[in-house]
Amino acid sequence: MKNSLLLISSLFCSALAIGCAKEGDGVDSKTATNPTNPSGNESGSETGASATEANPTATEANPTASATEADPTMAMTTPGETGDSATTAACSFLNCDDMGTGGSCDNFAQDCPEGQKCAAWADDGSNSWNSTTCVDVDPNGGGIGDDCTSTGNLTGIDSCAFGGMCWNTNAEGIGTCIPLCTGSAEAPICPNNGPCTIANMGTLNLCLSQCDPLLQDCTGEDLCIPNGDNFVCVLDAGGEEGQANDPCEFANVCDPGLVCLDPATAGAGCDAAAGGCCTPFCEFPDGACPNPDQSCVQWFDPAMLPANDPQLDIGVCAVPV
Repeated sequence: MKNSLLLISSLFCSALAIGCAKEGDGVDSKTATNPTNPSGNESGSETGASATEANPTATEANPTASATEADPTMAMTTPGETGDSATTAACSFLNCDDMGTGGSCDNFAQDCPEGQKCAAWADDGSNSWNSTTCVDVDPNGGGIGDDCTSTGNLTGIDSCAFGGMCWNTNAEGIGTCIPLCTGSAEAPICPNNGPCTIANMGTLNLCLSQCDPLLQDCTGEDLCIPNGDNFVCVLDAGGEEGQANDPCEFANVCDPGLVCLDPATAGAGCDAAAGGCCTPFCEFPDGACPNPDQSCVQWFDPAMLPANDPQLDIGVCAVPV
């Protein structure tokens, strides 16, 4: 029996939430990226951050999603519905058709004056990145993987060298420099051919670590969520909700091991009026699920992967199509 719920990479552009407040982040409420919903057989690219509402859709296919930084919210995409042929939604988590940010600079072209870099920030004082701006580069800035400091995750100002962003800052305002994607929005490049996560309508372009959603093997308290054909580590928005059947508006608000899907796809235990619903990942085909109308549905279409690919073990608790 093939109940494959390939979460399509083609999703609406949405956002990641900043999450639990940390000193220097300027945020103390739970937010997250838009939920992704299973649909279609199409796969897309990755994207990543700023808060927006998730709008997952359900149909036959595979699930995919994504998210970003510890406290800031990231926008994510949700899969478009598919029937006999897949339809592409506004954009995929990492690769939007319209990557314009409306900011003062281009974070791929890095077209700021010498001595500055193009960085994501919140120009309206909100909890998610929504624009780009030119900021001074620290002449002694840290390299990729080095510790860094930030004046706040949403200001764009940090101690990372050109080409990096200070990510996952803790209560003391210390984070790690991670690389920005190079290339272009249409053909992004990350070290070691890793995935590029483009989120919040293109204001974020991040090379985030890949992970296994069944193992939830991200460092620290990061979540492992879908991003196109990959799973990436993103910030945990925190908060009291996030358990199975809880509503979710962003991809990074569910607890580790759960993903935000369309309520119709996740099942009768969810609020049908909610923007999304948290539901667990499971090991296909026999993984246990919390609701009687759910089965462990295969995340990826088996026709799209080699027969022994370990990703075929990835499932999600959903209503079989």
